[in-house]
Amino acid sequence: MADSTILESPDLAASDQASSSKELVLHSSSKRHETSRQVSADETSSAISPLVSLKNHKRLALRVFVGVLLLGVPIVGFFGHPQYSASASVYVSPVFQANLAANREVEQKSNYEYREYVLQNVRTIDRFDILLEALRGLGKKAAAWTRPGETDTRAAERLQKALKIEAVPDTYQITVTLEGTQPDGLADIVNAVVNTYLLKAKSEEFYASDERVKNLVADRERLQKEVETKRARRVQISQDLGVGTFSENYVNPYDQLLVDAKEALQDATTQNISAQAHLNEIDGKQREGGAAALQALALEMASKDQALTSLLADQNLRRTQLLTSISGLSPDHPGRKAAERELATLDKSRADAYARLITTYSSMILQQRQSEAYRTEQVKEKLTAQVAQQASRASWFSSNYQEGIQVGGDLEALRKRLDALQERIDSISLERRAPGFVRMFSSARTPDQPSKNRGKKLIMLFLGASVLLALIAPVLADALDPRIHSTRDVEAILGFAPLAWILETQKDGLDFAREQIFRLANRMTQEQQTNKSSVFAFTSVKARGGVSTLVKETAKALTRLGVPTLVVEANAYRADPRYRSPDSRGLSVVLQNLQELESVIVQGDSEMPDYVPVGDLQSEQSLPDLQNLRDVLRQATESYSIVIVDIPPLLVSADAEFIARGCDVLMLVIEAERTTKAELERAAKSLERLQAQAVSAILNRVDPHAANGFGKRAFDEFKTGTTDSGSMWLSPWLWK
Repeated sequence: MADSTILESPDLAASDQASSSKELVLHSSSKRHETSRQVSADETSSAISPLVSLKNHKRLALRVFVGVLLLGVPIVGFFGHPQYSASASVYVSPVFQANLAANREVEQKSNYEYREYVLQNVRTIDRFDILLEALRGLGKKAAAWTRPGETDTRAAERLQKALKIEAVPDTYQITVTLEGTQPDGLADIVNAVVNTYLLKAKSEEFYASDERVKNLVADRERLQKEVETKRARRVQISQDLGVGTFSENYVNPYDQLLVDAKEALQDATTQNISAQAHLNEIDGKQREGGAAALQALALEMASKDQALTSLLADQNLRRTQLLTSISGLSPDHPGRKAAERELATLDKSRADAYARLITTYSSMILQQRQSEAYRTEQVKEKLTAQVAQQASRASWFSSNYQEGIQVGGDLEALRKRLDALQERIDSISLERRAPGFVRMFSSARTPDQPSKNRGKKLIMLFLGASVLLALIAPVLADALDPRIHSTRDVEAILGFAPLAWILETQKDGLDFAREQIFRLANRMTQEQQTNKSSVFAFTSVKARGGVSTLVKETAKALTRLGVPTLVVEANAYRADPRYRSPDSRGLSVVLQNLQELESVIVQGDSEMPDYVPVGDLQSEQSLPDLQNLRDVLRQATESYSIVIVDIPPLLVSADAEFIARGCDVLMLVIEAERTTKAELERAAKSLERLQAQAVSAILNRVDPHAANGFGKRAFDEFKTGTTDSGSMWLSPWLWK
């Protein structure tokens, strides 16, 4: 197949690469290029090679290997001791056993519920509060687990991580296992944990039963105190009332006394009214004629007086005698007068006796009536007070008796409540002693021999880990390296393979470097012959990318190939001293139309091709009248087949962007090992924005030992003239 050069059009490049830039793809089948076919720009970008990475990072691999081994020494020393194990089994019954309080069994409704219940117990055994209580309950035995100066809380946290709790498949058991370097104390710790858990599980099956019993007992004590108070009150009431029993049908004895007192009071009131009326009848102060009535009563009583009657009888007899004696006597008769005087005396004596007797009787009757009225009044007052007293006593008796009946009812109700409380306390106590769902199946025993020895396993583990990490670390170092190493890195970012790659120059690799430069020059010649591309602008991603050297060597190779070539230095950002010449004022004066292009061209020699220096810019970092550069370059193509423009780095100079749009092909020089992928991505975005006519990439200064080592293989193939046989998996004998 004849050599050919294909330059994609802008439309085709946009559709294939999703970019406005155009890719220059060169294919060659000449014998000269066949030697390096496996490491050409489109065929040598293989994946990272672990062996090459290991070779490139021998020290890193050695550090990782030694570091992992050194890290493993204390770990093996700490964890490599013989391990002893103590295990206890807990039986989780699917049936809650019957108890004395209620003769029934509680059964899990389904196998799923039972398994969930088992898992709940597995997650509960190593609960922090259970472990903390278990350690504190061990007392001095806890020293087998607790470290010197360590708190109970921290010891419980370590125990929580160390315990291994598992449900045994196809059984009703849960195993609780603890491992340690010393056999003493392991069984005690495991048994303490399990026993504490069983107590907790029992208390949680009857949630807050202790608190409930405590509350019930407190309520019972309160009721008992209330019963004692009520009983004492009832005894006191019984003593006060003088009764032995309290009944609803009991008759209040004070009721009859009150009735009798009221009847006596009624009689006394009647008598008092009568006595008061009799007194008022003869009391002249109370009514008119009272004195006359008193006088009449006194006269009546006086007329009935026997002494007065006897006196009057004697006086009547004497009066009769005197009347008889004076009968017939003359008024002047002395005897008559004496008799008349005696009769007058008798009459006066009679009147005086009546008067005295009436006065006496009047006073006596009045005093008698007053006395009677006073007596009946006193009786009435006494009986009134007695009635009030009897009424109060009856009310007091009735109230206290009713209180006694009420206290008796309260005592009966309190006794019933006490009986109910006692029955509830007994029921909860019986339930707490019931077997329940969880119980100890087998206790842990002190181990008499180690269960396993992890020392050898740890040594092998760390040895294998050190070897594996020593192999992985270099590969990771290359995989995570953000720098550009190979053509594959360039193709992954730009979307097309580089036009060429240039190996880092070595003392014994000058011939191979010239070979690569000649290949690049040949491809540029193909492009010029095929697509009439004459102006090639060389720019780098970042400063000091080796563009000037690459331009000079490429121009020399083109000259040797017989292609007239002119190098134009258009790098005002950082001019190369090698381009300076006292015979030329440079490109700057040409752009300003101060001098013709032919007058500033410096003729080449064996070391330098024909070139145009940038000229004196007077400390400026930008070319003057840059819009004239395109015409200047086209003028140069009239005398030279290829014009190579050395322009500033793409990311640091605006001149580079302007010049890139006016050249036929933009050659992006990427310095391996210094240019990062992020920087190349920025350059790719700039290229998309510039819409240059054609873009190719050159990977410069490739380290022969970098990444996949494709440069080293190409160099070896060039020196030996033979190709690598490849992987052992591709050996022909394997597939015979």
